[in-house]
Amino acid sequence: MTKTETVLRSIFGSCRSDIRPLAYAVDIAIELMFVQGIPMDDILVTNDIYPDVAKRIRKKSGAHPSAKSASRRIERLANKCWDAMVSRDLVVKYIGAPLEDIRAPRDVIFYLAFYSYLSTPFFTAIECQPALLF
Repeated sequence: MTKTETVLRSIFGSCRSDIRPLAYAVDIAIELMFVQGIPMDDILVTNDIYPDVAKRIRKKSGAHPSAKSASRRIERLANKCWDAMVSRDLVVKYIGAPLEDIRAPRDVIFYLAFYSYLSTPFFTAIECQPALLF
């Protein structure tokens, strides 16, 4: 189990959902931001993340799903993850600020990427090191 999967399991608890598509999306975001040095605002989730996730997951038949199908799975999981954080009062722990709502599921991917890579919530990390955004 990767660190990202561990973080997601700590948010979701034991659930029947396959969390791997969201974990892959977060891992790809980590690769793009922290390894390749691409600023968060320059990452196009639909072009840079979802197609790579689709290549990593397989259907029961062994085929790869489309990027559109993978994007729907990731967005549903990201929304479920947000709901779990809110209901379990974990928003401040993983994000670093008491947000009421997210603008889009992509926000969850980036928030979790910061937490998974730096072991620090997003808003705490950018407060300490604003250069992380650029």
